[in-house]
Amino acid sequence: MLLALMVMSALSIVGITSLNISNTEQQITGHVQHQKMAFYNADAGVQYTLACIENDLKNGTADVLPTDEDEPVSYSYGIPSNFSFSISDIRLSGPDLYEITSTGTAPQNAQVTIKATFIENVIKPFSFAAFGDKKMEVKNSGATESYDSDNPDPKISDPNDPNFEKTGKADIGSNENLITKTGALIDGNGVVGKDTTGTQGTYDIKSGSVFTGTAPNLQDRVDPDPLGVTTGGKYDPTTYSSSANNDNNDITYGSITSKGVTTPLGTSITTKSGDTVTLTGKPGGSNFYFTSVELKNSVDLVIDTTSGPVNIFLDDASGSGGTIFDAKNSSIVNKSGKTTDFAIYSNSPDKIVMHHGSEFTGIIYAPYAEIDMKNSSAIYGAIWGSDITIRNSGELFFDEALTDKYELTNTNELSLVSWEMQ
Repeated sequence: MLLALMVMSALSIVGITSLNISNTEQQITGHVQHQKMAFYNADAGVQYTLACIENDLKNGTADVLPTDEDEPVSYSYGIPSNFSFSISDIRLSGPDLYEITSTGTAPQNAQVTIKATFIENVIKPFSFAAFGDKKMEVKNSGATESYDSDNPDPKISDPNDPNFEKTGKADIGSNENLITKTGALIDGNGVVGKDTTGTQGTYDIKSGSVFTGTAPNLQDRVDPDPLGVTTGGKYDPTTYSSSANNDNNDITYGSITSKGVTTPLGTSITTKSGDTVTLTGKPGGSNFYFTSVELKNSVDLVIDTTSGPVNIFLDDASGSGGTIFDAKNSSIVNKSGKTTDFAIYSNSPDKIVMHHGSEFTGIIYAPYAEIDMKNSSAIYGAIWGSDITIRNSGELFFDEALTDKYELTNTNELSLVSWEMQ
């Protein structure tokens, strides 16, 4: 009996110990589950808040993001049912950096806090030497090459240096049709995006055309108008129709000289052989609004960027159709020689033509127009259109310095930079 009592006592102790261990493990398991629940709630708070902010940005809601580090914006969004989290004020924690904390809760006082830092996405539209939404074609002996005018080494910064070394960044692209003929030279990639239905674009890369990068480089759809020239964006020509520097009927910034007589510019330019058109920049930039520009043979278009950049905004306000910018073997002189100092922005579907022997330094941005570079024409900068053709011996020298000039942060899309538990 004594032995039996001892065995029973030992078994009781083992049973009680096992029961305690089981209870403890259940408590630990429950605590872990509740911590996980709190974690998921905190993470959901981060994702939900970013989605709400993006939605407000797209709807144009004011003051959705702070502009001063000392003035955070209060969180004003509701909490979806079945979730339990709280969000701190939205703070500006550095240049273009925003910060929130999300605290998730669960039963048994479980709590997890996550600090998230995010940015508004940056788009660099001029990562292409030439982009034609509907068609991008480089014919026999046409070429794109790249350089970097910000580089101190003349071999890199000057395409005319005898020891010039291409930088391999002169990409061309199209969402619908990429064509290169035999003898075409592309100092970069040949990008093929997708059309509006999501269908991959087509390509016809002839044997004998040379790419220093990848071709075809298949990608998702490229935004055909990242600067928003028809949607009230910063470079929408219609917004300059009544505030341009050629709207004051004087010759301070814009003039045309014909047979020794200088007159102010109107909203259209029609020249005669031997005329000189002068556009003068000022600090912050001079803006000129035109409905058409025609430069006949031997016309000099002088872009005086000594005091600041010059922007031309082309708008087919008359709806006449035809060619909106026509350079016939003309001399287009950008005095600073900087691609970042001269730009043409057009919202018109009408053609832009650079005739034989014409030379241009700057940007041509006409996402709905056909851009035609005739034989032996040369552009230093970048071109963006709907249908681009670089003909025989046409040369496009892409300046990498343009990539950073046109960083667009108002994309209405956010990305997490860092995410950490507190």
